[in-house]
Amino acid sequence: MRHFLLIVIAGVLLAACTTKQKVEELNLIPYPVELEQAEGALLLSSADLNVSLQNIDPAFGQYLNGLVKQESGIEFKFSETGKIRFELNQDLDVKNEGYLLSISNQGVTAKAKDQGGLVYAAQTLRQLISVDENNVVKIPFLEITDYPRFKWRGMHFDVSRHFFTVNEIKRFLDYMAMNKLNTFHWHLMDDQGWRLEIKKYPKLTEIGAWREKVGFEANQKKGLNTANTEPYGGFYTQDQVKDIVAYAAQRNITVVPEIELPGHSAAALVAYPEYYCDNAGDLEIWDQAGVSAGVYCAGKESTFQFLEDVLAETLELFPAEFIHIGGDETPKDTWLACPDCRKRMEAEGAHDEHELQSYFVKRIEKYLNANGRRLIGWDEILDGGLAPNAAVMSWRGVAGGIKAAQAGHDVVMTPMFPYYFNHTQNHREESPGHPGIRTLRDVYTFPVIPADISEGNRAHIIGVQGNMWSEYMPKFKHIEYNLFPRVYAIAEVGWSPAQRPWEEFYGRVQSKLKTLEKYNIIPGDISYHVGINVEPNYADKSAKIEFIAERPDPIFFETDGSTPTKASQIYSESFVINKNVHIKACQFKENGEVNMISEKEIKFHKAFGKPYELKHAYAPQYDGGGKYGLTNGFLGVMVGVEEKPVDVNIDLGEVTEVSKITTRFKNQPMGWVFGPKEVRYLVSLDGENYTEVAVFSPGVIESDVNEVLEYPKEFEPVQAKYVKIVAESVGVCPDWHPAAGGKAWLFSDEIIVE
Repeated sequence: MRHFLLIVIAGVLLAACTTKQKVEELNLIPYPVELEQAEGALLLSSADLNVSLQNIDPAFGQYLNGLVKQESGIEFKFSETGKIRFELNQDLDVKNEGYLLSISNQGVTAKAKDQGGLVYAAQTLRQLISVDENNVVKIPFLEITDYPRFKWRGMHFDVSRHFFTVNEIKRFLDYMAMNKLNTFHWHLMDDQGWRLEIKKYPKLTEIGAWREKVGFEANQKKGLNTANTEPYGGFYTQDQVKDIVAYAAQRNITVVPEIELPGHSAAALVAYPEYYCDNAGDLEIWDQAGVSAGVYCAGKESTFQFLEDVLAETLELFPAEFIHIGGDETPKDTWLACPDCRKRMEAEGAHDEHELQSYFVKRIEKYLNANGRRLIGWDEILDGGLAPNAAVMSWRGVAGGIKAAQAGHDVVMTPMFPYYFNHTQNHREESPGHPGIRTLRDVYTFPVIPADISEGNRAHIIGVQGNMWSEYMPKFKHIEYNLFPRVYAIAEVGWSPAQRPWEEFYGRVQSKLKTLEKYNIIPGDISYHVGINVEPNYADKSAKIEFIAERPDPIFFETDGSTPTKASQIYSESFVINKNVHIKACQFKENGEVNMISEKEIKFHKAFGKPYELKHAYAPQYDGGGKYGLTNGFLGVMVGVEEKPVDVNIDLGEVTEVSKITTRFKNQPMGWVFGPKEVRYLVSLDGENYTEVAVFSPGVIESDVNEVLEYPKEFEPVQAKYVKIVAESVGVCPDWHPAAGGKAWLFSDEIIVE
């Protein structure tokens, strides 16, 4: 009997040692598709660190050693046999860029069918290795089957606004490879500088690569920029570009260059003004943010010859399938006033300037297609009709991506919220970057495939991308600060098939932050920002309130507008309100300080949740939160209209007594956003005959502040079914503005009817 019990116990212990189980403790980013871990680990002494490379270029061994040496301090040796084996097998049953990784007492076996799979197996192995105080290497027993969710997993880097060295570009590529990102979108030119050597047009870099000063005073006020004592700029020679492209390829990264057109082209047009509209006046290379009037003339045939020449040299340097042509934020005023452009419009049957841009883009696409390449551009290339084979990068929200995918075009999702990594990820005043918070959690939890895309068209979402615009980040350490830790989130969104719980991902990120010290990277602080989510219920005039934070610390809040203290309510779960509130919420640091206080004011007024019509469409990226952006009850999320008035007609649904109307507008002239020069309030019973009940005429407010202008008006009670607001835009930036003549924005907040 005792002998029998010993056999049973031994069997149980053996099963416990060999049974594979799924575990969550491994701090891998991005998390593998399939992972099973057995108890125990492979232990290797320094004498055991032999690697066998089967059917693999020996250069891969150098790359592998570079990976593990930086983090673990170990160095592999290479031989025909070894405890660690990498195998390239084109017949392997695994998806593109996928790999199989097995770790047992027999050793480590990594298999892939392509270069990408090898690189990513190595990156996973890098994260699994630990070294104890006796220099024994420990790697957990496991089986991994892994492959990417999307084929385009990208990071964008703007080197026009600020120039970065070849070595810094390579470091950026290393950070991408560490996180299994495979597409480097290189923004090489803009209004502030041309960075690519084109031998046929040497003035592009002799003149266009330099500006008179560093500029960007907003940076200088933070102490981020160097003094304006000498010309600023730089460019990449064609030999340097070839070196960077080869360096990227070794890391399974495709470099997609952006040759910006037809707008954002001041630097090129200062160098070669003959490709600018003759009537458009003088240009200069910009040293500030924003959009200049630098637009290629669409009417001159020589413009297209110039661009084709530039593209011809570009194609020789970049073997990528896609070439990015920009296409965004094109001021078309010069075209409308240009005789050559008007002739082109007439000849091509273009009814307006948007269709002329469509002609421009389609013509460039025809050239690229003829040379075996595909065009991709920002979602403005949809305006006026999309080129037939073009792909779209959706940055102004997701609407452009939905439209393109539904029409059968490939789409890369990169909406400004939350995938613009140039926006800060915390509320520290000294943080480099553009104002506006895009937190790690925002990036990780954003639904990258909109529900509005039909099931059959979802395959057209080919990937995701984070964007790093450099206006407010003049040094590479600023780039690193804003890249980390958010790059972990975009990496996992692009690779892993399903979103894992936030708390679990947050824990893995915390483990990675310690590793960054070995790379001398100072990452951005995890934000203390508390998101206040409001889910209105228009039917019963209520709203559900939910607080979301990145850190697991308690959230303290008040609903009467007072400042939270540690004696305030502690958030535990969502709650419903049905009266006006002014919510303030925060988390406290360990020392008791408050980094920031989030707030949101909610009003249940007579237009709450009522439908309305806008005479002039808002910009997709400034939708105020959706369909009810002007009547959703909460203040501070605005609808943005470029150049045109905010002319809105609200249907109250039934005849209602109205005695007060309040409107709110953003005024931030240095951000191209101006308050209205006139605001009129009108009411109507039938939607046809209107009576004016108030008018405000503030004119153009000359200031450099960021403020909200409020226009409340009480009047004798009237019966109304419709309320109409007409807010006149300044149209274009006035003469005193750095972008004089450029299109201005008008941002409207909640329209409160009482």
